[in-house]
Amino acid sequence: MSRSLNIAHRGGAGLRPENTLAAFSNALDLGVDGFELDVHVTKDGTVVVFHDDALKPDIVRDGEGRWIEPTARPLIKDLSFSDLQSYDVGRLKPRTKYAARYPRQMPHDGERIPRLADVIWLIKRSGGAERLWIELKSNFLDRTRTAAPAAMAEAVIRVLKREKFVDRAILVGFDWPAMIAAKKLSPKTECWFTTLPQSWFSAEGPPSDHGPPPKAELDKLRAMEASEAPWTGGFDRAKCGSVIKAAKAAGADGWFPFFADINRATLREARETGLKVGAWTVNEPIDLTRLADFGVDGICTDYPDRLSTVLKGM
Repeated sequence: MSRSLNIAHRGGAGLRPENTLAAFSNALDLGVDGFELDVHVTKDGTVVVFHDDALKPDIVRDGEGRWIEPTARPLIKDLSFSDLQSYDVGRLKPRTKYAARYPRQMPHDGERIPRLADVIWLIKRSGGAERLWIELKSNFLDRTRTAAPAAMAEAVIRVLKREKFVDRAILVGFDWPAMIAAKKLSPKTECWFTTLPQSWFSAEGPPSDHGPPPKAELDKLRAMEASEAPWTGGFDRAKCGSVIKAAKAAGADGWFPFFADINRATLREARETGLKVGAWTVNEPIDLTRLADFGVDGICTDYPDRLSTVLKGM
């Protein structure tokens, strides 16, 4: 059984500001196998690394050092790359719930939102064999807020081909139409189809530690999942028998679920279906150890230092 890959989530958001060159550099220093990041397409067509589809008040300051207001959150797709460079994303806003999630994160003032190409350059400069797990963040609930799935896939594939990084990139995403479009554009590009926590759709409902959205939004998602969910691209669980079989039918190379959805039965099903298996986002030592013992292909974590310790002890 091969060792699980250590994938730094957003570059290791528990340690350095998420999705920044500072985080990715730190992850490289820790000896990770690669890192996961999120991408959007700007107004001028640049593929940039940022999680939300709009600027996030918990991590974004303007050119004067003031935290942006929650009521003033421009969409990434409505800003140029030059516009984005006026914002600082190098620290967490104090006394927020988001900051409380990452008590160990070290600030790095002056960090700017990078391009995907900048991150690839950083990896190439390091001289190692690290890989990128690139999440295409097209919005499946409101298509007006981001680039369309096919357009986002095309923009990302264009960067990967230009930078000669196709063989070292794995595309991931909850919005399967973007994944399907990417496979059509570049069949050899590896794609791990991401799934929402399956407890969200269970009869019992999700426990609080599975991160469910507010009730109204959860009810909307449950209703969509029961019929024809916009995020499946027509490959719904009910039609295919399971989310794993649905991902395979849609063209996935791997299944990338919420870590709690991986057990011996689901892992066996994925293996028998011919899919690789990765897990998001795993932070507690007990969970890191369980999944490493299972031999999943990759473990995505905010704390790659913890996972490194687990893997060294096996």
